[in-house]
Amino acid sequence: MTLPQLIQGTPLIHNERTRTWAIDDDLAKFLHENLEPGHVTLETGSGLSTLVILGKRVAHHIAVSPVADELEVIRSFCLEHAIDPTPLNPIVARSQDFLPTAKLPSLDLVLIDGDHSFPIPFIDWFYTADKLKVGGWLIVDDTNIATGLLLADFMRADPKWQEVTRHPSGRFAIYRKTHHPIYDGNWENQPFLRDAYPTGRAKLTRMPSRHRRPPGPVERTMTKILPWRLVQKPLRAKIGWPRKD
Repeated sequence: MTLPQLIQGTPLIHNERTRTWAIDDDLAKFLHENLEPGHVTLETGSGLSTLVILGKRVAHHIAVSPVADELEVIRSFCLEHAIDPTPLNPIVARSQDFLPTAKLPSLDLVLIDGDHSFPIPFIDWFYTADKLKVGGWLIVDDTNIATGLLLADFMRADPKWQEVTRHPSGRFAIYRKTHHPIYDGNWENQPFLRDAYPTGRAKLTRMPSRHRRPPGPVERTMTKILPWRLVQKPLRAKIGWPRKD
């Protein structure tokens, strides 16, 4: 199948075969253009990306998903459309359960696109980044979600990674590994942390209390008479006052 045919003909994989959470077409194109026979790859999650990777006849592909039916749909689709499913190593498990004890091979590409809940993408990254070969690609999908965005921002700042692309859609980011090992246990060598908090003290955002008293008459009056852009907005950003009802 050509890549356009595969994108158009992707089967219903997710949500009990009612829809497919597909990767961006440009990410599918990147996989199609850069993967080669002989590559060893891993993804957390499964879907169109799995089909594109298998379509490139990689030597071995590990797909980690807790939903067995998703992997069965993919295998059946491959058999029906002359895509060899033999390289697929389906792992029916949550990535946070499988990866910490997995004996992974050296990897040419990692796609983090499984559970996006905190802290799962960071767990996926921690247990796969050091298995990635220098020069290999690590892809963070769904950078429109805060966990993906934070991970991509960390890698952008880290000299052990080269940012290949931060897609303008905000859907994904691709990085090439430049150094090994990734983790040396010293936060001061991680620019994302060192430069954001040079004193070593995190600047935490103050969350409003659920039990904080409501605005009084003076505060309500101020919201009506003070200029919003010039006065109220800077004050609210700095001290959280004055508040509306």
